[in-house]
Amino acid sequence: MHNNNYGENKSHEDEQNEEKYIKYIITFTFEIEGIVEKSDIVGAIFGQTEGIFGPSFDLREMAKTGKIGRIVPLNIETRNRKTTGILKVTTTKEIEAAALIAALIESVDQVGPYKARFKFKQIIDAREEKIKDIEQRAAEILESWKIKKIPQAEEILETLRRKMQNRHVRMITVGKEKLAAGPGVEHANEIILVEGRADVITLVKYGINNVLSIGGGRIPEEIRNIVKGKKVTAFLDGDRGGALNLRKLMQTVKIDYVAIAPKGKEVEDLKPEEIYEALANKKPINAYLIEENEALKEYKEYINKVVGHLEALLINKGDVVKKISVSELVSYLEKNEEKIDTIVLDGIITQRLLDIAASRGVKTVVGLRKGVIVREPENMKILTFGE
Repeated sequence: MHNNNYGENKSHEDEQNEEKYIKYIITFTFEIEGIVEKSDIVGAIFGQTEGIFGPSFDLREMAKTGKIGRIVPLNIETRNRKTTGILKVTTTKEIEAAALIAALIESVDQVGPYKARFKFKQIIDAREEKIKDIEQRAAEILESWKIKKIPQAEEILETLRRKMQNRHVRMITVGKEKLAAGPGVEHANEIILVEGRADVITLVKYGINNVLSIGGGRIPEEIRNIVKGKKVTAFLDGDRGGALNLRKLMQTVKIDYVAIAPKGKEVEDLKPEEIYEALANKKPINAYLIEENEALKEYKEYINKVVGHLEALLINKGDVVKKISVSELVSYLEKNEEKIDTIVLDGIITQRLLDIAASRGVKTVVGLRKGVIVREPENMKILTFGE
């Protein structure tokens, strides 16, 4: 005969050991169409769920091995020949298993000869509750410590904290130049480029491992091969040096996104929340360059329409006259005579394009970058959004 009260006969020591490992507390409300005892409720749950998912996920076996704790009916009331209350179940299993346990118990529809309904209420992470208690106690201890210690102690503590954090930083070097990098950089699909070794240490310390140093002001050519085929974010200091390094980087590698430290701050000195915010607010390179260049802001709407599509817009007095492939642009301008004053293209501005545009009376050409330009037409504004 099965014992329906698994957990009811556990010793106080067993209960204490069980509580140490509890991960989740699952609660239900229940209503039974008759008057029953606690043992009837527990027995029905074990009996009606037995064998549904095999022995490895049988509640009775899980109770024996401590994977679930006591099944405890609480706040039981009997009124109008009905029994109501709350059911609590604890488990040491992961959240997916806790959800399946909850669904199993909800499937129980009879206790003894009476119809029953068990309704899932919530899953509580027992560890979160414990962490809250620990945090509160830690705050109390810290406050007491601050009151007793002299002010200089906080500076000493900060120094020790930094040393302890740095002990756990695992940095590697890559390439012939032995560039500082995070341990995940070689296999990552996305790379974060920073200016120096200290920046790498800071990001790795806070769990960002796909980071690579550009080696300071002189940017090695080998970086191009290291980041080839990967998405690249340039994460730079919020000062003039950071802006200059971005320009140098763009001449060496293809940059997809730009993240900038708060104005006047260096990446190596940022707090974790400042790092995560800066990376979360990264911008596509073209959008960043447009925003940084006052002269380009007037053409932002047109640039956004062509960028990434290898297309060009022929514009007159603010209206788009024609959208065309960049590869067909020169020949189209040679053969057609629409009135245009501006060309915006997702491509390279060449000498030939400028010469034909000038002959057509074009006053402004906006492109990704300049090719080899020997002479620029007089009275023509030439702007780039990719360099």
